[in-house]
Order: sequence, then C-alpha cells, then structure tokens
Amino acid sequence: MKRNDRSIGIALSFLAALTIVTGSPASAHEEHRRQREAAAKAEQMRQQAAAQPESVVPSAADPTVMHAQMGEMIDMPKVDRSKMSTTARLLDWIGRLHPIIVHFPIAFFPAAFFTAIVGRKRPAYAKPIQFLVVSGGIIAPIAAVLGWIDGGFTPATDDWLLSVHRWFGTGVGVGALALAVWAIRKPEEDRSAGMIFGLGVMTAAIVTQGWFGGALTHGADHMNW
Repeated sequence: MKRNDRSIGIALSFLAALTIVTGSPASAHEEHRRQREAAAKAEQMRQQAAAQPESVVPSAADPTVMHAQMGEMIDMPKVDRSKMSTTARLLDWIGRLHPIIVHFPIAFFPAAFFTAIVGRKRPAYAKPIQFLVVSGGIIAPIAAVLGWIDGGFTPATDDWLLSVHRWFGTGVGVGALALAVWAIRKPEEDRSAGMIFGLGVMTAAIVTQGWFGGALTHGADHMNW
C-alpha cells in the first residue's frame, strides 16, 4: 500500500510542479522561430536557384550559394537575454534542455516494447521492463513540460507544426505517465497483451512525435525521399 501511495504522491507532485511552472511567465521562443524562418527562406532561395538556368544562377550546391544562405542564418538578430528578467532567463535556459531530455523516453519505450515481446518466451528478458517503463513514464512528462517552456505557453499559434508538436507531445507525456503507474501497481502484467499494446502505441507515438520535432528544425520535407 505504501508503494502505491508513493507512486500517487509522485504523480501529484508532478502535477503541482506543472501548475507552478505554467503559472510563471514563459520566455519568448523568438530565436527558434527566427531560425526556422531563416531555414525556410534559405530553402526557398535554393528552390528558386534550382528553377533558374544553370548559366544564369549558380547551383544550390555551389559553395558561394551555400555560404550566402548560411551567412544569412548566422547574421540573424538574436534575442537579447540581458534584457530578460531573472525568471524569464531561467525558464529560457531550462526550456533549452528539451532536446536533450527527449532522447531518454525515445530510448526507454521502444526498448521496453521489444523486451516485453521477447520476454513472453524468454522470461529472463522481462526483468528490465518495469524499470524502462517507469523511467520513461517519469522523464516523458518532464520532457513535455520542458517543450512547453521552450516553445512558450500560448495554447494556439499560427505555426501548425509547433501546435501539433506541443499538444501531441503533451499526450505522449500523459500516456507515458499512465503506463508508468500501471507498471508500478501491476508489475505482474509487464508482459501482458495490454501492456504490449500500450507500449506499441507509445512507440508509434514517439516516432510520430520525432517526425514533428524534426520538421520544426529542418522543415516539413526533411524526410522526403
């Protein structure tokens, strides 16, 4: 019973921390937005260059063109953090941990999914399932909160990629936490059909979320063949 109370306490503590963070003023995500706009503009320049005759416009692979595009991205005005309040600068710094933290649930849940499947026939493989699920279930919500801090707490934006990425990521964080609570309360069901299904859905959701994250950084066509 104490174990269940501890897991519930952890969940309540997380929700309380989320409430405190969301109530704080979030830093603007201008630098990230400007980088994406510059990348989009550079891609537009590349496409325009490719559409012109080679004798008139240098190839997009020409070092001169590439340096000009990179120079435009590098020379963009950056956010002056010296003018931010201490709270805003702290949140801005914390938000930039998001790309680091997200790699943990990306690794934990697919590993748990594979381990649960193999563990049905080889019980020795099932030992790390609970650890992987609980660890991923703790870190995934943290990654989601950091993503909101990094992107700002505006519920709706005119950037559809950012909107989908943040809300889909929120869903992944909630689903991960639910699987973690299940793994703590029902450790004997670590290889059950229900757990395997849940881990399969979570793995697919993480892959999808990864595509949206890549699209925010590299453009929606970053995985085109």
